[in-house]
Amino acid sequence: MNGHGVKAPRRRVALRSPAKVNLHLEVLFRRPDGYHEIETILQAVTLFDRLEVELADVWEGREPRLDLAVEPFGSAPEDATNLVHRAAALFCERTGRSGHLRLHLRKEIPSEAGLGGGSGNAAAALLACDRLFGTRLGVDELEALGAELGSDVPFFIRGGTQLARGRGTDLTPLSPVRRCHFLIVKPKLSLSTAAVYDRLNLGLTTRAPKVSIRNAEALIARFPAGSWFGTNRLEEVVLPDQPALQRLLLDLREQASVALLAGSGSAIFGAFADDRTMAGIEQRLAADGWDVRRARPHPAGVVFTDE
Repeated sequence: MNGHGVKAPRRRVALRSPAKVNLHLEVLFRRPDGYHEIETILQAVTLFDRLEVELADVWEGREPRLDLAVEPFGSAPEDATNLVHRAAALFCERTGRSGHLRLHLRKEIPSEAGLGGGSGNAAAALLACDRLFGTRLGVDELEALGAELGSDVPFFIRGGTQLARGRGTDLTPLSPVRRCHFLIVKPKLSLSTAAVYDRLNLGLTTRAPKVSIRNAEALIARFPAGSWFGTNRLEEVVLPDQPALQRLLLDLREQASVALLAGSGSAIFGAFADDRTMAGIEQRLAADGWDVRRARPHPAGVVFTDE
């Protein structure tokens, strides 16, 4: 028992949060609330950050104590600006639970790359807190909390292959992408998602949604073989100012079945039907100094690894 008469369970959980790529991203219009109305197909991939969370003590009527450590040092902030910290604090605020949480984040997903690393970390923190405090929130409740932290966070609670609409939080599951190999390439350049969206010149333009679920399902069943309609509207903002990135993307499109900017960038990805073609490209790009990662489709979102 602690000094407040509450049993301290000293429990620990470990989780993996995946990266994501956008197989399609259209920006339809700017909403009155300042967000953008989008239509996107999100795909989780097997590039993971790892989060361990220990509930060292529990108490009532006090603010939580959140100790966050990040590896490698400097790869992400260790203060309240980190989405892991924000997610744990929000969880405690909304559920009325509190205590001492030790959080250890191991980063593998490049930051400011459009791969959703921070959003996945936030989803992992929400799921960890739900497990440790025994609150047993439903998926809808967890996604609603996640939406307060960022538009991509609900996706990482579900994962797999999802059509996202609204500001990215309205999710519809699609048949999973299976026969695909991804090559993810990250330049030294880092981009802010908010800054990229702010530079998108929509004016009074309102674009119509183009994804029919029936047609998308048929194309996803063959992805990345066959035709693919997907584009990324944010390329028109990012690429003109980044000629090296533009050349890299054009080069990748000559060899991959599909190649697009990953979200708001700065990473790009190529999708290949097999990994034989990919091997030579990977070696060449790595020799040129690009950060190159391989990944496969991940059929889930955040997963617990201590079970």
